[in-house]
Amino acid sequence: MPATEPPLPAPPRPPRRPANDIGLYDELAEQWWRPRGVFATLHWLARARGALVPPATRRDAVLVDLACGGGLLAPHVAGKGYRHVGVDLTASALHRASAHGVLAVRGDVLAVPLASGCADVVVAGEVLEHVPDLAGAVAEACRLLRPGGVLVLDTLADTALARFVTVTVGERVPGGPPPGVHDPALFVNRDRLVRECARHGVRLRLRGLRPSLVDLARWLAGRVEHVRMVPTRFTTVLFQGRGVKEPS
Repeated sequence: MPATEPPLPAPPRPPRRPANDIGLYDELAEQWWRPRGVFATLHWLARARGALVPPATRRDAVLVDLACGGGLLAPHVAGKGYRHVGVDLTASALHRASAHGVLAVRGDVLAVPLASGCADVVVAGEVLEHVPDLAGAVAEACRLLRPGGVLVLDTLADTALARFVTVTVGERVPGGPPPGVHDPALFVNRDRLVRECARHGVRLRLRGLRPSLVDLARWLAGRVEHVRMVPTRFTTVLFQGRGVKEPS
C-alpha cells in the first residue's frame, strides 16, 4: 500500500484583538469614507452631531474635534465658520481627515496638545465610551473651551440594554460597529458625566438618539445611503449631550 501523508495542520486562527484595541482603526483605515462600510453608523452620527454645532459668532473661531477619526464631521460643519481642528491618536485616520479639510493634530484626548481656552466648540463624538478615565477626558474637553464655548458629545450609556444593543446585537449586523471595537466596561454613567461637566462649568443637557426605523429598513434594502438619527427622551442606549461653558 502506498504510504499516506499525515494531514496538514489546520491554519492558525487569527488572534482576536482585545476589546477597544486602537489598532483596529489602522486595519480598517480604508473604510472611513465608505457610507456602507463598517463605519456606516459613524456617518449617521456625524450628521446628527453636526446639527448641534451652532454657526460661529466671531472671526477665527475654532472647533476642536476630539477623536476625529477620518474626519466624518467635516462636511456637516463646513460653512459654519470654524477652523476645524481634529485630534486623534491614529495617523492613518488623521491622514484621511486632512484630505477633507481638517487640521490634523496627533494626540490623546486625555492630554490634548492644544492651549486652554482655544476652542469655541469642542466636539467629543463616540469617544467617551473608549477612554479609561472619564473624568480626565471631560476635564480636557472643558479645558479647551473658552467661556461661552459649546460642548457637543455623543456616547453610549452604561446600561445592560446598551451592552445588548450595541455589542451583543450591534456588532453582528450590517451597519453596526466592527466586532471588538467596544469594551462595555467603559460605557458611560450618565449621572457621573453630567456631574463631571458641571465641575468644570458646563451644564450638560442630555437627550437620547436612535436611528430612524424607516430609514434603517431602506438602508438595509440598499435603497438609501444614509440613515437619519432621531432624538428620543430615552438615554439608556445612545445619547447626545450639549452644554455651554460658564464664565470663570
